[in-house]
Amino acid sequence: MRDLLSVRTPENVTFDFELAGVASRAAASVIDVLTMTLLTLSGAMIAAAFGKVFEGLGAVVYFVAGFAVQWGYGAALEWGFDGQTLGKRAVGIRVLALTGTPITFVQAAVRNLVRVVDILPAIYGVGAWSALLDPSARRLGDIAAGTVVVRVRRSPRPSAVMAPVDRYNSFIHDEGVAHAVRRITPPERDAMIGLAVRRESLPLPVRYALFAKLAAHLEQRLGITRPDYFSEERFVLNLAAIALGAWQNEPKGTSRAYDS
Repeated sequence: MRDLLSVRTPENVTFDFELAGVASRAAASVIDVLTMTLLTLSGAMIAAAFGKVFEGLGAVVYFVAGFAVQWGYGAALEWGFDGQTLGKRAVGIRVLALTGTPITFVQAAVRNLVRVVDILPAIYGVGAWSALLDPSARRLGDIAAGTVVVRVRRSPRPSAVMAPVDRYNSFIHDEGVAHAVRRITPPERDAMIGLAVRRESLPLPVRYALFAKLAAHLEQRLGITRPDYFSEERFVLNLAAIALGAWQNEPKGTSRAYDS
């Protein structure tokens, strides 16, 4: 079984994600099953209360609540909470698309609907064998949905946009900058990465002009003022490093960026 999933962006930048093992996924499933059991019991209590007031309605409420918990719990949380259920968050794993991007609602729904096959013949027998045999440790639901489960750990940044050493840089700790960077669009992020990885091969006049144009665009659109001690290139590279940190879902304060 491979330990890493390598994802290459259109800009020829590679990111590595550590695959989650069967043990951590099983631990997450235990927590989720316990959570769903509690939710189902709560639904039964509510259904019983409805049944006392509205005769015949209790069974309908219980059926709807049971279906929502069994099939909607995983799909809703994985789609709405960055690929994590309560169990996955507790053990530090998450679901991603094979492209390394957050999963869509359809992907979350498909992987959870196919769970009915993965749990056969008992306690995820089919799913466990599928995860052990698949190169990316995927159960059948992941294969059908085009998803993979990875550990939530800090991955190395591409060397093109990573400082040679970590040094104090007040720019990356500015809350206003961190908030503004969240508005960077995928095309803007790709442009920043592309320019970063190609800058050494560009003629100096072209390099300066492209960084100046991109820096001016980002300043105006994001409402960030470039510090006087940053050149246009340093400004863009710092923003690129912060954006990549946010994109990889790293804990706050772990992003690396270029110092002045």
